[in-house]
Amino acid sequence: MKLRSLAVFGVGYVLGAKAGRERYVQIVESVQRASQRLDEARRERAKPGKRGKPASRRESNGLDSYLDETSRN
Repeated sequence: MKLRSLAVFGVGYVLGAKAGRERYVQIVESVQRASQRLDEARRERAKPGKRGKPASRRESNGLDSYLDETSRN
């Protein structure tokens, strides 16, 4: 009985380790794809905007305008 239990445990361990490795590879590949998309998005934002300004220098939202006006007074 002990030998049988050990054999079943061994087979389960090997199959589980193989499945775990495959899932690990899937996760690594998806993280790499996400990283590439993020880099592409950053490069796209760094391109000049419609008015020739970098994307980070485009017109601010309403809150920024409000804060600028209140800080002047």
